[in-house]
Amino acid sequence: MKNLNKRQIIILAITAIAVLYAGYELLIAGPAAKKAGPAAAPVEEKAALAALTTDIMANKATAADVYVAKRAEAEWSKNPFWDKASYRAFARKEEGKGAPEGPKIVYSGYVESGNKKMAVINGWEYEAGQALDVEGYLLKRVTPSRVLIINRTTGGETYVPIQE
Repeated sequence: MKNLNKRQIIILAITAIAVLYAGYELLIAGPAAKKAGPAAAPVEEKAALAALTTDIMANKATAADVYVAKRAEAEWSKNPFWDKASYRAFARKEEGKGAPEGPKIVYSGYVESGNKKMAVINGWEYEAGQALDVEGYLLKRVTPSRVLIINRTTGGETYVPIQE
């Protein structure tokens, strides 16, 4: 066998050290740690449990905390994120005052691609100026929050808010 150069000797030495350390961990240190482990663990668990209990007892819920929790769980009477016009239309519909006399028109989506603004009405996409599949109605204006629908027979205009 020919002589090893310096680089090969270093690599072999590092490999030998790694093998010796692995053997030590596997045969000597591993079994010793398993024997000592369970005896020390219950003391740590008891100390952690005692610390947790004192923290919980020190930070009891106040009346304000209980009130906030109950309010957070309660159902909202109105959506605070609606704009005024959309909420008014919703409130009219809930009261039964502003129920449309014509066919049901549901504005359920808004798509903007470049200069094109499209509305999804009753499951179909329309641009401003197009006639709806509902006979006698025309889409006049499209905005992200509502659309303007014109009844061509009566000339009446109706704003329909988006329903998500």
